[in-house]
Amino acid sequence: MNAPRARAAFLAALLLAGLAVVLSVVVARETSIGENEVAAADKDVAKGNWPAAIAHARSAAEALTPTSPWPERGLRRLESIGRDAAARGDESTARLAYASMRTAALETRSLGSDRSDWVARADEGLSRLAATAAGSGH
Repeated sequence: MNAPRARAAFLAALLLAGLAVVLSVVVARETSIGENEVAAADKDVAKGNWPAAIAHARSAAEALTPTSPWPERGLRRLESIGRDAAARGDESTARLAYASMRTAALETRSLGSDRSDWVARADEGLSRLAATAAGSGH
């Protein structure tokens, strides 16, 4: 191999290695964020601090990386908060949780991540709230 080709191959390998390092750091950071946000959401749920719990769960839901369990757990937490709030008659918290779930699912859609099922679940929750409000005259 001549010197210019060897140098180009070396630079290409160096660039790929650098990209791999950057990607690894980003994945590790987002995974850590997701884990921390789910833990914070769980603490706020235990305290009954619904706005903070919803904000943390949404952050976890948006910390999307390949193979990370935290976005799914964040979405599940939002759904749980919405369902429980609706059951206890806390319409504003339920609406905020379902809207946050919908927004997080829409914001993290990509070629490798279809979140249409979560959007549909959020829409169902919001529709139930609207139907309940209409039925009660609100």
